[in-house]
Amino acid sequence: MKDEKTVLVTGGSSGIGYAISTYFAQAGFRILWVSKPKEELEQAKQNLQQSVPKVNLHTFCQDLCLPDAAQATYQWAKKFGPIDVLINNAGFGSYGFLHETPLEREVNMIQLNVLAVYRLTRLFLDDMLKRDQGTIINISSNSSFQPVARMITYASTKAFVTHFSRGLQEELSLQGSKVKVLTVCPSAIQDTPFSKDMRDVKTFKGLAYTTTAEVAKDVWQAFQKQKSFLVTGRKMRFFYAIRKLIPYNLQQYLTQKETERTST
Repeated sequence: MKDEKTVLVTGGSSGIGYAISTYFAQAGFRILWVSKPKEELEQAKQNLQQSVPKVNLHTFCQDLCLPDAAQATYQWAKKFGPIDVLINNAGFGSYGFLHETPLEREVNMIQLNVLAVYRLTRLFLDDMLKRDQGTIINISSNSSFQPVARMITYASTKAFVTHFSRGLQEELSLQGSKVKVLTVCPSAIQDTPFSKDMRDVKTFKGLAYTTTAEVAKDVWQAFQKQKSFLVTGRKMRFFYAIRKLIPYNLQQYLTQKETERTST
């Protein structure tokens, strides 16, 4: 279709990425997925095609932890014409005291959560600026709001995503650009591969957990309204609104309790 819009979703074959993709597919967007697991990509593609039979869906199996992955993704996506929406969703975390976590895994996390987001944003932003239209949606986390013991590297990568994304939106506004950046900060999500790896950490059944369905709905509505910042879901928005009333030491204590394992 000549007027068909295109959305590129990293990590689109599972979790938040898949849930968000269903909204764009139902709205008639061409869907481009970039994910690492080939088998997961194929199965997720079948599932979305069954759910939205008319979806125009293309997949690219790519490990975004690799230094040249962003450029490879950009070159692949160019075959489909302009990208109207870029969703930097792919990411992973680790749990444990810093000296106990594998160094290479942490480095790969920084590569994916920070450098891949930065590189993809830069590559597709240039094209969007030339057309003076487009939206970049960067999935951050509520852990970006404060240091998180046992998850300090993950929280730090998400702090970068939040500040980078919100700062970029400010720059675009100063320049009078119509390109938009939406920063999304979900609370702990129960039904993702990330949560399955840490199913005994309290936060995934804690005070403000959410689900991929709630996050996807919130993101779609925020995109429709052209918002620039979003905290999901409903319970987390309440705690975010009152957090300035809570002393920092108490915030840190509550965060530490929330991120303990249930067995400790």
